[in-house]
Amino acid sequence: MNSFDEFLSGLELLDWQPAGHMDPGVLDLLADLGRRPHLLWDFIGSWDEVNLETRQLRCHETSTHYKWFVYYHEKLRYRIWLHQYKAAMERRNGYAEVPHNHRYSLASLVLNGQFEHHFFDVVAGDLIEISERCEAYSRGDVYSVDWRSVHKLSGLSDHTVTLVVESPVARHFSEAFYGSSGPPNLCLDFVALHGQLLDEIAFL
Repeated sequence: MNSFDEFLSGLELLDWQPAGHMDPGVLDLLADLGRRPHLLWDFIGSWDEVNLETRQLRCHETSTHYKWFVYYHEKLRYRIWLHQYKAAMERRNGYAEVPHNHRYSLASLVLNGQFEHHFFDVVAGDLIEISERCEAYSRGDVYSVDWRSVHKLSGLSDHTVTLVVESPVARHFSEAFYGSSGPPNLCLDFVALHGQLLDEIAFL
């Protein structure tokens, strides 16, 4: 691998169906990129002011991190993001640090920093941590998460950054669990919210 474009070309050769499927080959490509992080640095450094003005339309901020848009494949529908985690004093409770699942499966490369990764089962409405699945990750490590899995991060060090590849979405909502029991908070994406928006502006 001699450029970030070669990483992107490698992703195109993998299996992205059905929606929510994460080809194991993504982890191999991420691990290879992790041994050549300067390729990503060069790619990001190529973003000029004009590029950033357009790119930031897809970026957003969460309570725990900045989510930088990197790439979207129009045909295969997978996405790539950089997660730039905030310093401990800047983070607010939520997102990565509470148990949650996703609309998609993901594979991640830790570019900098470290954290612990926790998984949970939901049994009769109660959230139970699977202690044997807790793992620590640091620079150069890769891992994947199925869209149905409930997980969270803890012990995030300052300056943690990860590169995340998301599969095509399997559904248009995710769930966040802010307590050890009871129903989760439902988080709808904009596809799901479209009908609600139409209802709320029907008077126009």
